[in-house]
Amino acid sequence: MSFEVEIKEGIAVVAVTAGRLDASVAPELKKVVSNVIDDGTSRIMLDLQRVQFMDSSGLGAVISSFKLTGQKGEFVICNMNEAVKEIFELTHMDRLFDIYPNADEGFQKMCA
Repeated sequence: MSFEVEIKEGIAVVAVTAGRLDASVAPELKKVVSNVIDDGTSRIMLDLQRVQFMDSSGLGAVISSFKLTGQKGEFVICNMNEAVKEIFELTHMDRLFDIYPNADEGFQKMCA
């Protein structure tokens, strides 16, 4: 499996354990997030610390995962490296998502 999920204080931290978030992993991300939501948690933090490469399929899966949370949920991203951050900036997705430099800061903001 390319993901680890930990529930902390009602927030699901979904960590990508694969080095690439591409077409081979993207469908699994959507499935993991969907399962988390089906289990009753709609506040999600996506941890991209281990992701060194992301393509359009990966970005699409992140957007689809965000949409799954709906209006009552929350979806934030943390721990992006510069290459992944550049993809979000080039596509202006950095304007759509709340992005935090690390999980601790993202978790604090979500709990505030």
